[in-house]
Amino acid sequence: MSSGRLLELDTAEAITEASGTHPFVAHDLSPTFVAPALHLAGTDTVAWSQEWADGRTGVVVLGDPEDVATLAVDPGFVAHVHAWHPDHVSAPADAYDAVAASLGLRGGNAWDRMATTSPPPAIPAESDVTWFDGDEDELTTFVRAHNPRPHALPGRHAEQRWVVIREASPIVACGCTEPGNTTVPLIGGIAVDQTQRGRGLGAAVTAYLTRDGLDREGACTLGVFADNAHARHLYERLGYAVTLHARTGFPVRH
Repeated sequence: MSSGRLLELDTAEAITEASGTHPFVAHDLSPTFVAPALHLAGTDTVAWSQEWADGRTGVVVLGDPEDVATLAVDPGFVAHVHAWHPDHVSAPADAYDAVAASLGLRGGNAWDRMATTSPPPAIPAESDVTWFDGDEDELTTFVRAHNPRPHALPGRHAEQRWVVIREASPIVACGCTEPGNTTVPLIGGIAVDQTQRGRGLGAAVTAYLTRDGLDREGACTLGVFADNAHARHLYERLGYAVTLHARTGFPVRH
């Protein structure tokens, strides 16, 4: 039985309004969301299930810690999450523990979603960036060698758009965009040759991809692990802002 404060939402517009036009909703509320979403009455706290860009089902919870804690123990919320049968559950980092305790989540990867709608400043090495049209195996080998935690690898999505910087033929930097949770491009696969770091190559690749994403959709997003302060500061210099400090946990399957 619900507490009586739990309301059901059937449209993306209703979720957006109930969340207080949360910036994460603007760029990451997928058209695949499962109605009804949930709203804790009198607050900006919402929760919904959707298919993420990687094909997995994920529940998203948004709101301030006190209200999320109230939602987390509501039997109606717990029942809905169990019915959604998600592969993972994400919540604001400062509210995650209450959700994890209520749902029995394991893990808890901390990450930030970032987005921009403004062109980045000019980066000198952007002039060296070109669209990739070579051997996919070469690109995959490079990414795996120079990015220990890639969220994008060549060939995993038909609509990936890869760019590279080459010097005397070998790849020294790369990255791509692919569809995110909406039509807004999601940047990933950023990798720079470990011997070439500090030259602004990663910034150049990101800036180039950002301009392309803005030209196509008017916005661009990316994800960064919370412990990667260097990358986050680089993205902030390119005009990105954090839309959600998140943690993601995983239901225990019985």
